[in-house]
Amino acid sequence: MCIETESTAEPAMTTKDQEREALQQIKALVADLGPNSYIATAFRGVFDIAEENIDNDFSGNPVDHAQELGEQLAQRTVQVGQLADELAEYKARAETAEAQLIVLKAKLYDYMTA
Repeated sequence: MCIETESTAEPAMTTKDQEREALQQIKALVADLGPNSYIATAFRGVFDIAEENIDNDFSGNPVDHAQELGEQLAQRTVQVGQLADELAEYKARAETAEAQLIVLKAKLYDYMTA
């Protein structure tokens, strides 16, 4: 007979050494699968981030970082589109101003030679 019990206590905080040891065990498990395994491919670069998190008391996550970069890229893309529209407007204004300048120069010449 199996009796399940629920623990209401919070899990104890792990030390950096415990985290490093666990990370080494996970790295070994993934390494045993081979460099071309699906899991090894998915974890590529993640172990370095985990080590940096432990060393620097960070909680960086590559997925969150990638999502943030994606959002920033989307914002920049919108900004580029807006700037392109503004540029087109300014070019049109410059062309209009240049045409007006030509007309004014012609009028000035007419006044000077009349």
